Amino acid sequence: MPLAKPAQALPVYMQIAELLARQIKAGYWRASERLPTEAELARRLSVAIGTLRKGLALLEQQGVLERIQGSGTYVRRVEGTQQIYELFRLELTNGPGLPTAQVLDLSRHARLPDVPLMGPDPAGACWRVRRLRLLSQVPVALEEIWFDASASPNLQPEELGDSMYLFYQQRFQVWIARVEDQIAVGPAPDWAAPPSGLQSGAIVGYIERTSWTANNQVAEFSKTWFDPAVCRYTSRMSQ
Repeated sequence: MPLAKPAQALPVYMQIAELLARQIKAGYWRASERLPTEAELARRLSVAIGTLRKGLALLEQQGVLERIQGSGTYVRRVEGTQQIYELFRLELTNGPGLPTAQVLDLSRHARLPDVPLMGPDPAGACWRVRRLRLLSQVPVALEEIWFDASASPNLQPEELGDSMYLFYQQRFQVWIARVEDQIAVGPAPDWAAPPSGLQSGAIVGYIERTSWTANNQVAEFSKTWFDPAVCRYTSRMSQ
């Protein structure tokens, strides 16, 4: 396996906001419930108070939290948070965890038969990204991501971010509007190796995801192999 390169990380305050939003959605705190004090949250998350406050302010701006002077910080709403990792469904067995990624390989290829048509040219090249996914620094999964290469014929691994959907927004002005996940079990890929925790050919959790834009155009196709010993696929719905 090629040398892993950390993807471009989110600012720490955004990481804190994303983690708290995932914990809220996981049910750690419910609507109208008060969060722990800023001092306690900063201690739990091992960040400075100033960084924590920046993250809380972002969640307040997004309508997730409400901060009441002299009383504390309360959960305002859970659904429709529109966080960067809103559609990331893997969680550690003991809680959501903050998603990060390491790029293992980035290369251009002709579209394979099992990859949906993307872009204006059916015969056009695609970018293939192979990544190691981590949750709170714990390796949990391997990803193989395909997207159209016509809009960006030249691309370097360091240009990719932890969140590919955010990368598409910022680089191509492409927003993912919906996804379809097909979940099964299957053999880990032949490029699986430490520190992924997966062994080539071992039967593991497997997800195929197709992502569309609001114009119903396929923007991305991905395959994810995950280690069920350390993480799980979680989808929450409410009425």
